[in-house]
Amino acid sequence: MSEDGGIPLFLRVADGNEQDKVVFGEIAVEYKSMIDFETMIVADSALYTAKNLQLMSSIKWLSRVPLSLGKAKELVDNVLEKELNLNVC
Repeated sequence: MSEDGGIPLFLRVADGNEQDKVVFGEIAVEYKSMIDFETMIVADSALYTAKNLQLMSSIKWLSRVPLSLGKAKELVDNVLEKELNLNVC
């Protein structure tokens, strides 16, 4: 979506049986090949797989790292409460 009015820039209709983890990286590469300006892929944690990260090595992306990964869980578990900004409006 564009930031100036939410105009769709890319759409790919998928088979309902496709697994997000399998196709997200391929979709990101396909999207980037059609766009000739600075952009960023934003996706849920299904994007975060070794294969997808390798496919998207030249693409800017933002995703949540799944807590099923040991290192991610360890980092979250070790955050001290005083390090969190709990003053959310």
